[in-house]
Amino acid sequence: MRKERMNDKGFSLVELIIVIAIMAILLVVLAPQYLRYVERSRNSTDLQNAAEIVTALQIYAADPDASVTPTAGNITIGTADQTLNPTNTFVGAALADAGLLDASNVLHTRRQSRTAWNDYTITWTVNNGSLNFTYSAANEETAGTFSNRMLGATNTPTTPTPDPGN
Repeated sequence: MRKERMNDKGFSLVELIIVIAIMAILLVVLAPQYLRYVERSRNSTDLQNAAEIVTALQIYAADPDASVTPTAGNITIGTADQTLNPTNTFVGAALADAGLLDASNVLHTRRQSRTAWNDYTITWTVNNGSLNFTYSAANEETAGTFSNRMLGATNTPTTPTPDPGN
């Protein structure tokens, strides 16, 4: 008589449970790091968008053929789209000239960060034909982070600690 062999193809229940347990442990260990990378990417996107707006304003202000004279102002980037008038406002004309507005004159740049800051504001003044910029953000987790990062700082500001010797 011929013995029938059991079908040895596939995995046993114990092997599957071990693999699922290992995957769960990896998920618990790696998920927080992944979320930090995602948030860092969002913050970087905000900084790049703000830099793009600043560059558009600077280029338009330097253009001798610009139709709108540079004036002081500000723009706040939040979670909603903004409709800008490109014919009689400096910021609208500059962003339209840079191609940042769509056909309906809407700026679709939005705040991406969910933890580092809320809405951020770019403010400029005109001084002898050049633009001077200041940056601020609402509800920063560390005050001055957005401004310092826009000005080129690679680390976040810290609150100075008192000198223990005094």
